[in-house]
Amino acid sequence: MSPQKRKPHHQLPLFLLLTILTIPPTKSQTCTSLNACSGHGTCNPSTDTCTCYSGWGAPTDVGVYYSSPDCSLRTCLTDRAWGDVPTSATAAHALAECSNRGTCDRTDGVCECFKGFEGSACQRKACPGSDDAVVGDCSGHGVCLSMVQMAARSDALPLSVVTTYTGFESTTTWDSDKIYGCVCDSSWTVGLGSGERQEPEYFGPDCSLRHCPSGDDPRTTSVDETDCAGVTATGGRGVGAAGNVCHVDCSNRGICDYGTGKCQCFDGYYGEACNLQSALAQY
Repeated sequence: MSPQKRKPHHQLPLFLLLTILTIPPTKSQTCTSLNACSGHGTCNPSTDTCTCYSGWGAPTDVGVYYSSPDCSLRTCLTDRAWGDVPTSATAAHALAECSNRGTCDRTDGVCECFKGFEGSACQRKACPGSDDAVVGDCSGHGVCLSMVQMAARSDALPLSVVTTYTGFESTTTWDSDKIYGCVCDSSWTVGLGSGERQEPEYFGPDCSLRHCPSGDDPRTTSVDETDCAGVTATGGRGVGAAGNVCHVDCSNRGICDYGTGKCQCFDGYYGEACNLQSALAQY
């Protein structure tokens, strides 16, 4: 009797076997568990993770609080934080989403700033008097400027010599383009020089107040109260040059209505600045 024939044993070719073993699961190819990165990123097959595009949680989105693993949520713009934990004796104010002065709407990536702050990253302090959209900043009687801009102006209060406030944004001048204030309007030149006055016509943090006409006190004939030569300006930062002028509301002989900028003169005194004295008031 002839021996039984064995059936041939078929083996897969080696190259085909290696190909099958090296193909990753379909899930890792598409990040299906992460919604295919929501269309806002690329999938890393080896780790089944997403690398999100800019504005959706990318590695370059520095300072953001939260990045969605599936790139489904927006991140907001960042700027130097108004307040954070210092990293050294001279270093703080790292980049932060909405500058730590607002909340991020992760649907559209827009900062919703806290009251008093503005800008795409809530990076600026709003000027006083900006609540009224019709009137505008500074009650409509001034310009809203940053600290770096104010330092270069001779009419910004407190009056001082023109200087600079910039160049060290990572340390001491971190707020140079973040804090804003009003430089109020005036119908006369403001400054420390000759012919310039030490006070603007409109004043107050929001420029809502108005000085009254100024004059020399008619009762003090031996003293000129409007002479500010050598007088230190309010704030103690600068001194008036020869010919510099002090502003004396109502010549010290009346009460100034700072809402209207008009004087109510004392009895016996008259004129727009109450600088004229009636003969009956002389004694």
